[in-house]
Amino acid sequence: NQAVLGSIGTRHSVHRQRMAEHSNLTENEEEDEEEAYLCKLFGEDGRFVEFVNLTGRPVRLTSRLQMDNFSNMAWSTTIIIPEGSRHVWRFLGDTPNHSPYISMLPDPYTLARRNSYRWKVEYIDTQEEDTITFDTMEGPLRLETMQELLPGEKSQVMLRRKTSAVAPLHKLAKDAIVKVSPEDICWLDIPRTLQEQLSALSRDYQEMERSRVEPCGRCKEIHQ
Repeated sequence: NQAVLGSIGTRHSVHRQRMAEHSNLTENEEEDEEEAYLCKLFGEDGRFVEFVNLTGRPVRLTSRLQMDNFSNMAWSTTIIIPEGSRHVWRFLGDTPNHSPYISMLPDPYTLARRNSYRWKVEYIDTQEEDTITFDTMEGPLRLETMQELLPGEKSQVMLRRKTSAVAPLHKLAKDAIVKVSPEDICWLDIPRTLQEQLSALSRDYQEMERSRVEPCGRCKEIHQ
């Protein structure tokens, strides 16, 4: 009898172990599916606007969708674009989407064009005096002034400095200094005024690091 009970107990233990393993596998599969779930809702008829940062310094690009008939309904999205990098701004297509996650998805293209949709861009460095242009034009950039895109089409916008083709050398030098470890900087050799400028720049760039978004592991895009 003890042998029979031991055998039954062993089978129950193995059964519970298998159930636990199956449960873990199911949970992992659900987590993997959930991680890529938003990408699956994008559809195949989106439109795209690619912004290329040619300013030589990191910038903050912010969109604002304002509903014309509802002044209290507006949405903003902000993306950090490092120097020399680009970001593809995705719009949803016209395919109806009844997902409960609709508020987390990109803005619908047709809805954006029919209302007020604009971008503004600024340097991360709050001490920067120069202006950034959208294809040589000062902002904000309005979506309705751009060529209308068909499903799957993409347009490109160059972000440039207004007064000079490249960033001034002293600005680039400050960028290089704040990117190194504070322990490696000999602050005693730096004038006090410059120390204050570097400290302010360092705080600005810390905000950039806090706002950094990693690309999606499934579609390799940065979801805005």
